Formats: sequence, C-alpha cells, structure tokens
Amino acid sequence: MKRFALYYTPPEDATLTRLAADWLGRDVFRENMTPQHDPPRNGFSREVWRAATSDPRLYGFHATLKPPFRLNTLTREEELFDKARRFAKTQHAFEAPAMQIASLSSFLALTLSAPCPAFEALAASCVREFDEFRHPPAEEELVRRRRARLSPKQLEYLEQWGYPYVMEEWRFHMTLTASLEAPLFESIGAHLKTLFAPHCKAPLVIDSIYLFEQPGEGEPFHVVERFLFS
Repeated sequence: MKRFALYYTPPEDATLTRLAADWLGRDVFRENMTPQHDPPRNGFSREVWRAATSDPRLYGFHATLKPPFRLNTLTREEELFDKARRFAKTQHAFEAPAMQIASLSSFLALTLSAPCPAFEALAASCVREFDEFRHPPAEEELVRRRRARLSPKQLEYLEQWGYPYVMEEWRFHMTLTASLEAPLFESIGAHLKTLFAPHCKAPLVIDSIYLFEQPGEGEPFHVVERFLFS
C-alpha cells in the first residue's frame, strides 16, 4: 500500500544531491531504482558498496520530518498536498549548522554539527500538523518496533504518533549506509568524510520541505513535490 512522508532533501540541482545520488546508487528525483554510475570507492569492491548502501538506497537521500505513513480512509491525496502547500507558507527559511559525518549506532550518516532549535521545531510541527492524515500502523509493525530497546518516552511516542523518534527524540540525520561491522565501518567512514567534506563547511539553508511517496511495499521512495517556505 502507498505511503507518504515529509522529508528534507537538497534541491534537485544541488551538488550535494548529485553526490548523494552517486553514493547511494539512486536519485530521489527519479521513481525507479536505476543505479547511477559507480562512485569512488576507496578500494572496496562494488559488491561491498552495494551492500553498504542497500537500506538508504530504498529510502533515498533525506532527513525525516514526518515519518512514512499510509493515508487514513477519511482523507484524499489532494487534501494532503493542499495541507503541505498551506503549511509551507507558514514557515520561514533558516540556516542550520554545518553537517558532519557521524556514526549513529552501527550506521553512518550526515548529522548537524550543533543543535538547531529551528529544525527541531519544524520536525515537531510536521509530526503534529500532518497527523490527521495518518492511518494507524498495523499491530505487527508496533510489535516489531517494541522489540527495539525503546525508552518509556519513545514507547509513548510510538503509541501516540506511530513512530518513536519524534519530538525531543528526533535527531537530524541523512543516512548514508546500512548497518556496518568493523573494520568496514572505519574504512567507509573515513571515505565518506573525505567524499562529503566540501559539503560540511557551510551552514545548511532550509527553505522548503518535500513530500515523498512510496508506491508500494518494498518499492523506493521518490520526490513527489517540493513546497517552498514563504
């Protein structure tokens, strides 16, 4: 069944977008999973690269604002699009701290080099404002998530919002790898720091959000529309 999500991603013509598409092997501005040309791999094989990027390739290059959800039976896609346009007009562009390559558990991602209250507020607003469109998750999904080591607050948010890592539990990250084991974690981490270094120097300008769509289970997420802030 189709799912939607509200994400941050750089514009289609941004050099960061092109670099991330090459690294992940897929462009979020295209609907299919057609691989891009191979990126520099710093000595590790194509097979290792494909495996290391398998999970983020499916979801595409993004930072989550409103986690993926199915539309409830009382709303239509047109209403979701209209709400996103109206919501964006209430937001104002801001600068977030420069990014950095960091480890999150056993995977690697671009994170912010310092906290950003404006970004945290945007993510929280997206969770709240678009929850009217969300169909409750299936019980098997809740059971699967409860198996993770969630805190009491994360369990509360899972029940309330359908996802545990929202509100103060949210952290900006743009995932670049699947779960990795040492020493691959170290070698790929060093490679990514070099590869993305030019994009980790200046503040990040946030002037829009994107609506992503997943046509069906197991299919790749792709950009549907960009909504510019006022």
